[in-house]
Amino acid sequence: MSSSYILPNAIPAPGLVARADSPFITCLKPLGAKVLQRNTSGFEKNRYAFDLRYTYYPEVVVMAASAADVQVAVKCAKASNVPVAPRSGGHSYEGYSIGGEDGSLVLDLTGLNSVAVTGGSGGSGSDPRAKVGSGIRLGPLYLALFNQGGWSLNAGTCPSVGIGGHTLGGGFGLLSRKYGLLIDSLLEIELVNADGDLITVGPYDNPDLFYALKGAGGGSYGVVTSFTFKPVKPSAKATSFTYDWPISQASKVFKAYSDYQATASRDVGVELNIGADGLEMYGIFQGTKSAQAAALAPFLNAAGAPSGSDVREGRHIDGQLRFAYIYGDPTDINALNLTGPYKPGDSHYTKGKSLVYPSALKSSTIDLLKKWGGMTPKGATASYIIVDLWGGAVQDIPENSTAFIHRNAHTVFEFISEWDENPDAKPGKPDCVDCLKWMDDMYAAFLADFKSYGPVRGYQNYIDKEIPNWQDAYYGSAITRLKKIKGTVDPGNLFRFPQSIPLK
Repeated sequence: MSSSYILPNAIPAPGLVARADSPFITCLKPLGAKVLQRNTSGFEKNRYAFDLRYTYYPEVVVMAASAADVQVAVKCAKASNVPVAPRSGGHSYEGYSIGGEDGSLVLDLTGLNSVAVTGGSGGSGSDPRAKVGSGIRLGPLYLALFNQGGWSLNAGTCPSVGIGGHTLGGGFGLLSRKYGLLIDSLLEIELVNADGDLITVGPYDNPDLFYALKGAGGGSYGVVTSFTFKPVKPSAKATSFTYDWPISQASKVFKAYSDYQATASRDVGVELNIGADGLEMYGIFQGTKSAQAAALAPFLNAAGAPSGSDVREGRHIDGQLRFAYIYGDPTDINALNLTGPYKPGDSHYTKGKSLVYPSALKSSTIDLLKKWGGMTPKGATASYIIVDLWGGAVQDIPENSTAFIHRNAHTVFEFISEWDENPDAKPGKPDCVDCLKWMDDMYAAFLADFKSYGPVRGYQNYIDKEIPNWQDAYYGSAITRLKKIKGTVDPGNLFRFPQSIPLK
């Protein structure tokens, strides 16, 4: 046993803990109170990510406040061969935001949360650019962009998701059919590499790395400190909507939904959920209420009359707030800041899986949606399947131009089970056994059915350690190039976790 380590005293953590006088901790001393060790104040509070199922013990947590802080931390980690786990929003379904195992250096990036929009006011050279700190969450980001000129981004709905992992895994949301994935709005990245250098990554600076980061960049190649996006300007009038149907209509609704994908307006951003209470379709249309009615008429005529609906004309940000499911005043857009009493409505105990469908849904798949979506596992507070309608602008980018291989996706399924809906949930509670059994049994049935569509494909932002052949499922033939880039920029494999891009 190395003399640099002692067993922990104050906290009953597994493994070994670096001594205060070890080379690793000594190296981190310039960061002062930003370094949280296992036996220091603040460590327990800050070592957890969003999903409280995972209670891994990092070696240290660094609460970075600048790119310079990140550089110091990365250099120290490299010198001591401690794996680095960047944490933006911390929503990894497998706990990879805290390393996916004990002993990582967790770089908490929430202090890097600035948002600055420049340009876009007309005239020569005024193309808009939004420079965004890599630790900001989607809710505060949407509010800041709106307040700086009515801008937005083609990103997801959950307000507590961090911009970092969401972007680097592709970034799908309710504006994607109109503007593409979030990586398609990405102009430039600032990143701390394995040597601790702050570099610029873009189409002309480090283009191979830019390719890799756009779809396979979550924690495998470096620590992103900022993104520069081309922001989008939503329609002056946007119409948010929900429609509901009973389970008994599921077959007809899903058939209509699947057929609708080929002709749906790009102004339609929509998801369809099925759970034990029935089906709910929700989305935002870029236009007036009357235009929304015309755009959705082909689908609604084929699906059959809904049992309920709620259609509201307003601003795009009103729709973003509506589907953020934040506890608090449902009309106050400042709730997107997630301060005060406002908290996201998602459970902190959850398991997710995914499948990416390349073509219209077959009747056998629709039958499975109806069968499994209607079940309620014992102990679950929510168990459901989300079917996202892809297509539109997502398909405009050639598949081989980025590491994101799912360009031609027809629909993407997200399978979710949640337990303990308490927004103040405590970490480390036992798993819901029946919830996980429902998930495993259901997923096995969908995998068997998926064979008729081709090789298994999954959406990397819904990371799942149990998906068959994960390298192929997430990255397909791009994995060969991704490994080569990994070997060039991180030959020591400093940025590693159980499903990081490997060297070989």
